[in-house]
Amino acid sequence: MNKLEIEISSEISNIVKIENFIENFIVYFQLPSELYGKISLSVIEAVNNAILSGNKRQSDKKVTVIAEKMDNQFRVTVKDEGEGFDYTTIPDPTLPDNIKKVAGRGLYLMKTLSDDLIFENNGASVTIVFNL
Repeated sequence: MNKLEIEISSEISNIVKIENFIENFIVYFQLPSELYGKISLSVIEAVNNAILSGNKRQSDKKVTVIAEKMDNQFRVTVKDEGEGFDYTTIPDPTLPDNIKKVAGRGLYLMKTLSDDLIFENNGASVTIVFNL
């Protein structure tokens, strides 16, 4: 099997389940250790966004995380049940106008750490791509 999946309710306390899931799939898919930090930070950030912004901490709404290995890529998809957002305007937090802004750093981080970000379902689903 080249796909693993977990579903959690939208509570910040469930981040620990995601951390365990990440450790499990890193071992399961025998991913290179140098990718661990990039994958871990990106996925936790995406799940945080899904819980806080997507599902607005409504515990009856779910966040689904799917990890899959393809030929020369590893992908993690994070889906929430929210309405999505405008992902076409991700501000660069390193620009002087944005330095003091709190929002927008997570997406920038995900974009920087991964090889590609694919948004679907109006932004309610993001696939984080890592080349192997």
